[in-house]
Amino acid sequence: MKYKVSNDSKVYDIEIVENGDRLKVRIGKETVQELDVDFKTVGKGSVHSMLLGSDSFRVIIDKKMSTHKVYTRGHRFEYSVEDERTFLLRSLIGQTHAKTGGEVNAPIPGLVTKILLNEGDAVAQGQGVMILEAMKMENEIKSSVDGTIKKLNVKPGHNVEKGQALFVIELNVS
Repeated sequence: MKYKVSNDSKVYDIEIVENGDRLKVRIGKETVQELDVDFKTVGKGSVHSMLLGSDSFRVIIDKKMSTHKVYTRGHRFEYSVEDERTFLLRSLIGQTHAKTGGEVNAPIPGLVTKILLNEGDAVAQGQGVMILEAMKMENEIKSSVDGTIKKLNVKPGHNVEKGQALFVIELNVS
C-alpha cells in the first residue's frame, strides 16, 4: 500500500508491503530507503513492538482520523497519514475554484455535514466555508479568495453531486 506521510510541511512517499508480521517499508521516490521491519501489536489497541535491524522499540500509536501521534523512547511525533488516493482527492479539493470569486462547486459527491459561515459573512482566502463528507473523510471546502459569502445553496444533511453549486463568493475589490 502506498501512503503520503507529512510532518512540518514535509511530505514523504511511503510504500508498505506486508508479509505476516514483517513489513518491507520503502521511503522516497527518487532516492529510496528500504527497511525490513518486524511489527506486532501487543495486547489491545495502540501498543506495538517493532524490531528494526537489531534495535527493539515499544511504540504507541494514537490514531485520530488521518492524524497519527507516535510515542517511542520518550519522544512524541505527529504525522498526517493518507493513502495516495485520499491525498490526491484532498489536493483536488484545494484547487476547486478559480481566484475570481463566483460559484463554488462540489469537487466530489458527498454529504454536507457542517456550514462554517453564513450568507453575508466575510471570508478570507484559505478559510473554510463548509465540511463535505465523502468516502468517510471530512473535507473542508475553503475559499480561494477574500470576499463575502453571497449565497449558500446547501444546508447540513444535503447530499450533493460532483459539480453541484455549493455557495457563491462575491470577490472583495480593493
